[in-house]
Amino acid sequence: MRDLLEKIYCSHRQGLFSLALSITGCRQLAEDAIQSAFERLCRSSTAPAGDVVNYVFAAVRNAARDSVRSKQRASDVRETIFNGFVSADGTSREPVDGMLTTERDQILRSAVDDLDEAEREVVVLKTFAGLTFAAIGEVLEQSEKTVATRYRRALLKLEEKLRGQL
Repeated sequence: MRDLLEKIYCSHRQGLFSLALSITGCRQLAEDAIQSAFERLCRSSTAPAGDVVNYVFAAVRNAARDSVRSKQRASDVRETIFNGFVSADGTSREPVDGMLTTERDQILRSAVDDLDEAEREVVVLKTFAGLTFAAIGEVLEQSEKTVATRYRRALLKLEEKLRGQL
């Protein structure tokens, strides 16, 4: 099981980190949540039912939520998924490297942060983790239709908020 978890982590580390960061708002708490989730998964004696990748995403989500519940969120420490983005090919890009200008980064950050938590999770899992609606539904324990509706609603909110700003 440990080898499988290592492969999943290597393949999905950006999506896992983006999810944890979108929940915790703090890089350190996000990293701690991922570590905590993987420690629990490694200690578990039972194999998960269903898709293991989805199970790992759900475990990281739960660990991040636990982290938020146990620690006070400091608004001045808040980070977003746009800080230090790592592309799918594993190369790190900072917003100043051309992916996003500082101004665009702030506009996008504000728009994504304004989404409610459920919408933000769906957007992160779809956009940054590349999961299907069915997989996201499994991670969030919701129907595929609910996830798709939430994603569409979030995109409409983002479009409305960003119209004329980018």
